[in-house]
Amino acid sequence: MARIKLTKKLVAELSPPSSGQRFVWDAEIPGFGVRLTPSGGKSWIVQFRIRGGKERRLVIGRCDRVPLDQARVEARRTMAAADLGRDPGAERQDARKAQLVEKNPIFEDFATRWLEEVAARRNRTGTLKHRRLLLKNHIFPAIGRLRLADITRHDIEKLHRKIGDRFPVAANRAVSVCSAIFAAAVRWGLITANPALQIERNAEHHRENYLRPDEIRKLSIALDESPAQDSADVVRLLLLTGARVGEVLKMRWDQLDMDAGVWTKPAATTKQNKLHRSPLSLPAIQLLKKREARAKKSDWVFPGKAKQGHMTTIKTFWAAVTRRAKIKEIRVHDLRHTFASLLVSSGENLSVVGALLGHTQAKTTSRYAHLLDEALHKAAARVAEITGRGAL
Repeated sequence: MARIKLTKKLVAELSPPSSGQRFVWDAEIPGFGVRLTPSGGKSWIVQFRIRGGKERRLVIGRCDRVPLDQARVEARRTMAAADLGRDPGAERQDARKAQLVEKNPIFEDFATRWLEEVAARRNRTGTLKHRRLLLKNHIFPAIGRLRLADITRHDIEKLHRKIGDRFPVAANRAVSVCSAIFAAAVRWGLITANPALQIERNAEHHRENYLRPDEIRKLSIALDESPAQDSADVVRLLLLTGARVGEVLKMRWDQLDMDAGVWTKPAATTKQNKLHRSPLSLPAIQLLKKREARAKKSDWVFPGKAKQGHMTTIKTFWAAVTRRAKIKEIRVHDLRHTFASLLVSSGENLSVVGALLGHTQAKTTSRYAHLLDEALHKAAARVAEITGRGAL
């Protein structure tokens, strides 16, 4: 792996990756480096091998809090400990757990640590941002200063009711975040039970709008008339694939197999954090081939001027094109619902629809079950036409 001598100025100028994690390694101390995340976070890290050959990687601290020379000293100390047969990672984890058990930390301190050590590794950037806001605006003001082991189910129910008076859905999400935090505390041996389990949630009514056939025609005309054809192609692909807008904007040429008609979405770009192979229809392939023919040198199907290297939003375009098409109260995400509704209404079974959308749970696709009525009515009508009135 390539290495470069790290300096304070160089680290300050490093750009974050568009997805996943990026590592920049130091030329002075092999195994010492900087970890960059899409949210802009920069941390000093040290990578080493413990006895038995297992590789370990530890975070020394944030670059804006720990000076470079101090981070280098800590990296050398950690690698020396590993050379002597110790496991610095396990020692640190044991020390933290012992400290937490000893102090019975207040909820806010433990939740902040959970965000850094658990959520930051498992959650997408958007999910992590939403969870931080829930904690800051709703959860910490209510139970943040309580000791972890002293929080009861009654406290969580009270929190849920208070938030739910104004924000019913946010109240449900707040309980889910609390439950995840308490689950970690149970795993680490700090508490014996999760007080956020079995809290009765508020009813949620999912907003699902679909474009009607006449609206699809109006939208197609507005797309053709738009001068912003890059953004128009994004919308066309959303209609043709049922993908999420973020997935299309991050589409790379190396993810596409035009001959096989398959788009392989990496786990880092999907909401479910799983690789998803999505079949491409002939119109979608034709659209992509046209873009490929006139594409400039770029890894992205939709290159952009943002630091990520690709287009990052079509919000302004969407507002303009729907206004031109005279379509109201339709979000970009409703194109995904439209894709699903057209499939179900035409008689396609829900398992196939779920697979095309990349759903991992059948209940997620079941929201479209009522649309099967139209396909069933058509099927019944065909039977009636075949049998004829005289057979009755």
